[in-house]
Amino acid sequence: MKYLLLALPATLLATQAFGQQIEYSGRANASFSNFRGTNATTSSVVNYNTADLGSSSTFNPYGKHLGAGFGASGRVQRVGKAGLLTAFDLGYDFMQARTTITSVNYNNTVAGYNRTTSATTHLYTQTISAFAGAGWRLRGKALELDALVGPELAYLLTARETSSGVTTTGEWSTDAKHSAANSLDFRLRGDLTVWRKRVGLAASYAYGFTNYEPSTSAISSPQANVGLIRVGLAYRLK
Repeated sequence: MKYLLLALPATLLATQAFGQQIEYSGRANASFSNFRGTNATTSSVVNYNTADLGSSSTFNPYGKHLGAGFGASGRVQRVGKAGLLTAFDLGYDFMQARTTITSVNYNNTVAGYNRTTSATTHLYTQTISAFAGAGWRLRGKALELDALVGPELAYLLTARETSSGVTTTGEWSTDAKHSAANSLDFRLRGDLTVWRKRVGLAASYAYGFTNYEPSTSAISSPQANVGLIRVGLAYRLK
């Protein structure tokens, strides 16, 4: 995987010597992401520490509910005479996944207690991703369709949750940083772009095979994997 991502850009540039077309494009997208796997959840509880509010956090913030985000990338791709495509894409993603909060566990110096609530935890993650794809270009009279598939490697920059709500005890909120179990996420990505001249409509789906949730004494081998939908616009520079 690592050697493929490193070798593909050099291969793309080298093909210019053989008369094959090289294209460059910029892309901006909206995204929708969530977590999959046995330990991804639709609902959870907040552990609220009244003595140290900065340590308050969601028990399991790796939610199955889709959250909205955004991203941008630059792409270089080779177009062969028969329509064969090879591409390398380097981008940034700001992702969100949501979890429903049903109760708050209050922890204080005297005794703990529980209160029901209705709220949502938003887990925001930021990543840098590299995609190496291969596929075909189908040409019509006015439109072109690029279809690619290949591996994507994402590096996790940060992960942070926010949530807020009200119980019979009063208002509560969380703003906590999370350390993922792995900082590198290996994904498989399918990618489509419909071109009309220089402007394109792009859509892709990437499924991660790397677990994000850290292990605990209760769960020794958790599984929470990212699923990411991107929909946006592309502009062909050359």
